[in-house]
Amino acid sequence: MAKVYTISSGKGGVGKTFFSINLSRAVSLLNFKTLLIDFNLSTPNVSINLGLGNENNNIHKFLRSEIDIDDCIKEYKENFYIIPGSLDIKDLIYISTEKLHKGIMKIYDDFDYIIIDSAAGIGKEAVEALKASEEVILITNVEKSSLIDAYRVTKVLDNLDIKTFGIVLNKIKGRVNYIRIERFFKKQIIGVIHYDKNVQISMDKGIPLIDYNINSIASKDIIKIAEEITGKSLEIRNSLIDNILKIFKWR
Repeated sequence: MAKVYTISSGKGGVGKTFFSINLSRAVSLLNFKTLLIDFNLSTPNVSINLGLGNENNNIHKFLRSEIDIDDCIKEYKENFYIIPGSLDIKDLIYISTEKLHKGIMKIYDDFDYIIIDSAAGIGKEAVEALKASEEVILITNVEKSSLIDAYRVTKVLDNLDIKTFGIVLNKIKGRVNYIRIERFFKKQIIGVIHYDKNVQISMDKGIPLIDYNINSIASKDIIKIAEEITGKSLEIRNSLIDNILKIFKWR
């Protein structure tokens, strides 16, 4: 049976989809069969950030009862699957967001982890993504407006009696008063992702950061979060050193 997490944020632009993709990829590298669902229905970006086009079978068609949810699943890499969103605006018409939970229940036993990339904020589609999960991971920057908007999401979660697994702080530069932030949210910070110039490069190339440079600081930060979630550890090797060792047949 799958463990279902929704990745949420109080506002756009804080790195939610980037985190959803790379967290899913990290979990898949830990040898768990992982599904990432793009439920940012108004502005789906998972397929764009993975270098894919507008996939014909997508979550929007499932929500309109045109196809079965199994038909939406696309294998991206070993152990890493996605359900993309439609990039066509007209596909926003006649969708039933309430079908998400039913769809997840149908594929619940097929994966180890299901991660939902939610819309930002607390609108209807965002709330449906929250309700479809067992626990929610909230990602935010440390700017005041981002923290306040994220706090509003935690209040919705509390009202819906949905557990917040923890807070992730993204694009961190310099010193941050983490204790003060935890006191503000009354929630635990489970991870910190440092600013990393490789993030934008990987997004421009349309590949997960973890595949582009697994040894980058942000990759290592996300892997730590994946290890916290799964309870498993990932051995990260330095590719340059590995290649040298292979030449001399030491490994």
